[in-house]
Amino acid sequence: MIKRIKHICAVFLAFAAAYSGFGRDVYISSSTGDDKNDGSISAPLRTIAAAPKDGANVYLKRGDVFFESLSGFKNSKIDAYGKGKKPLLCGLKILNNDSAWEKLPDGVWRLDLTKHSNFGGYRADGVQNNIGAVYDIENDRLYGCLTRTYKGMRDPADFWVSDAEGKEVKPKDNKFTHLFFKCSEHPSKLAKKIAFLPYNFGIRNIRNCTVQNIAVKGFGAHGISKAWSSKFLDIDIDLIGGSLLRSYKTWVRFGNGIEFWMEEKDPCNDNLVEGCTISRTFDCGATIQGNIGKNSRPKNIVFRKNKFLRCRQAFEHWTGTPHETSVYENCEFSDNLAFDSGFNEFDTPYNVDSSLLSYERKPISGLTIKNNICWGAPVYYSSGNHTAKLSGNIFYTFKDTYLYGSGKREFVVNADSEADIPKLKSALQNDTDTVFLIDRNDTETRAKIIDKYFGEMKELITERDKKRPRDYYQRKLFQRR
Repeated sequence: MIKRIKHICAVFLAFAAAYSGFGRDVYISSSTGDDKNDGSISAPLRTIAAAPKDGANVYLKRGDVFFESLSGFKNSKIDAYGKGKKPLLCGLKILNNDSAWEKLPDGVWRLDLTKHSNFGGYRADGVQNNIGAVYDIENDRLYGCLTRTYKGMRDPADFWVSDAEGKEVKPKDNKFTHLFFKCSEHPSKLAKKIAFLPYNFGIRNIRNCTVQNIAVKGFGAHGISKAWSSKFLDIDIDLIGGSLLRSYKTWVRFGNGIEFWMEEKDPCNDNLVEGCTISRTFDCGATIQGNIGKNSRPKNIVFRKNKFLRCRQAFEHWTGTPHETSVYENCEFSDNLAFDSGFNEFDTPYNVDSSLLSYERKPISGLTIKNNICWGAPVYYSSGNHTAKLSGNIFYTFKDTYLYGSGKREFVVNADSEADIPKLKSALQNDTDTVFLIDRNDTETRAKIIDKYFGEMKELITERDKKRPRDYYQRKLFQRR
């Protein structure tokens, strides 16, 4: 009991700054505002870029779309005002000229990403044209199969991004000037309104802030990245990731819903994420990751009561610690709902598609994963066979896939029968979670579980099932390890 009280007090103190009062009120409307205005509710600014970055209460108008990022704020509150849908931070680069497509041999179409006159929405320049996915706005359909080479485009809607000459270059050298798209007919026949996810972040570099009641959509990097001593409440994050990670020498794609990065000098600690909805992310919905130093560790990071739909994983963690143990302090992933993890709609299944993912190379302490409910994915993938402390979770996992995946094949636990569940609990070193093996085609059980546990997600799940049925993925995903 005493430990629990200490924990609550520590978390409270860590987040207390985010509750403190701020300075002037600033209102922003992309539809009616002007950056020459004074920022009052009757005379709002037009862009977030024009708002004061320190010590203000910043309000974004509901129903408005802001084709920009929210970055560099500190000691501030960012919220919504007015009536209607949440204000949207939108990264979509929208094609407004169908004639911009150039036909090439073998059913390939080329698009010059540098001609701004052909595009609306988010203005992506230079390496921001590192496109993560192609998006059909009207049908809410994502095409996310980015190929490594030009010749790799074999299936309809495969795409490749490179220099004007079409040469294959390393990600760090790529100027990302042109997009190549595989389609048997003019792309406008496939989708009336096409957009692209450019390399950028929805929310970034936030310090001692409260951000709430907004939406983030269509960024090729992360939805939220790099924050300190902040709270993120009731935020909707959708269509995130897929761009190439240019800092890597090898070809690697990335993009998380919410990422708190760990490093020696200034780790992204003391953050709370609560009541948010994260969907369709190339990689994980939420993550604590990075290479900490000898004098740093993840502290007071809490993901609580969030909803994850069709992310590659719901939660990922790793620290790259130089110590013998990967030490977390008051960090938890608790009371969350995760549905259809792995079915991220990018058409790019990976072996690590699962509810939980660990790349830890050392034993873990201080990180708790508890009271979560997860449907339709393997339970845990751990490359180094090191997992967090689990308790009170409920997992529904498809038969004929795996329960526990590992980079060390001797630790893999497949999902063949009920007899495999004790093997999973042994691998995870806990006996407190509830695990069910289900038939992926058992729609009756699926409907019952949605009604029982995922009622607050039912409308969103139904919408996604109509627009992109799960049957599409069954031949591709969750293959035997």
